[in-house]
Amino acid sequence: MNTWDRVRADYPVFDTGTYFFTNGGGPVGTPLVKKATALFTELSEKGRGVLPAWDNQANDVRSLLAGMIRAQASEIAFITNTAQGMSLLYGMFPASYEIITMRDEFPTSFVGWMHSGHTVHLVDSHAGEISIADIEAKITPATRILITSHVMFRTGFRQNLQAIGELCKAHGLIHVVDATQSFGVTDIDVQACHIDILIFHGYKWVTSGYGSGAMYVSQRILDQYPPQVISWCSVDYESADFQSVNDYTRFTPKKDARVLEPGTLPYMNILLLGEALQYLQRIGIPDISAYVQQLIAYLHEQAAANHIRLLTSYAPDHRSAIQVMEVTPEQYKKVEQKNIQARYKNGKLTIALNFYNNRADIDLLFSALREG
Repeated sequence: MNTWDRVRADYPVFDTGTYFFTNGGGPVGTPLVKKATALFTELSEKGRGVLPAWDNQANDVRSLLAGMIRAQASEIAFITNTAQGMSLLYGMFPASYEIITMRDEFPTSFVGWMHSGHTVHLVDSHAGEISIADIEAKITPATRILITSHVMFRTGFRQNLQAIGELCKAHGLIHVVDATQSFGVTDIDVQACHIDILIFHGYKWVTSGYGSGAMYVSQRILDQYPPQVISWCSVDYESADFQSVNDYTRFTPKKDARVLEPGTLPYMNILLLGEALQYLQRIGIPDISAYVQQLIAYLHEQAAANHIRLLTSYAPDHRSAIQVMEVTPEQYKKVEQKNIQARYKNGKLTIALNFYNNRADIDLLFSALREG
């Protein structure tokens, strides 16, 4: 059994059908179920006694994640989802800082910023593609922040983070990246791409279940723009013995990314995230990326052979694990009848490929489309 067959065997969702809906939410594998069972068992047997060990293990996950993106562990904060991570940034930057983002973005990238008083300028796409020239054309002296998803959730267009990072560096912009639709299937180097802030949650391509994610905030940003919303876990006290009557009004905000963690950590979710990240590390992110690109190429070949119009016919460097094709309602009914899970909306079928998919899945899909 090869690597990809072994991986697929870890995901019971394929026992009853074919899964192409990772863009909406990934299934969890049996190793994660086993880990969750062990954690709940430990919690049932020890109660609060688990915390010293769990806190150390959470910091191990922090270090693991930092290494994966070429950051420092002190620059990693845990979050429950991307929206929460983005909301932690509101108030850190003056309202006079104008923002550039993409019209194809998920609302997480602009709704909260607009509500906080920032002027947001949107870059249009053309047939799903976004050009660096169009982004640069939106930059004015008032522009201070650029927010982009690595992969656009609707169109599957994959941004060139390194080129955008170079643009941000040249213009002195803060580079914020939502990696929700790419983390786990594409390697990301925050240093090479001049990323100041990177946010992701793990329930999609990482397949760590709901409620786990993380954000990287560079120390430079933390030093220059301390968060305005903090709580009891965001600070250091002169004395933290909460069983004693001390003056807890005497505190200093933490200087690293833990300042963005306001309360008791969701340890269970963090340790499950760590388990999922270790699983990805054992396979190898570069190998996952290469394998998924092979599946994408095969899907393109089959679409052409079956005269199905692909809306994600981008240059290879801009292709992502999200592929979109035009499909009639009659064709989609056949897809459903084959127990194939995928998003269908407005005549568009979105196929999300991950490391547990294979060519047979794609063959089954086009067989169903031919019947429709």
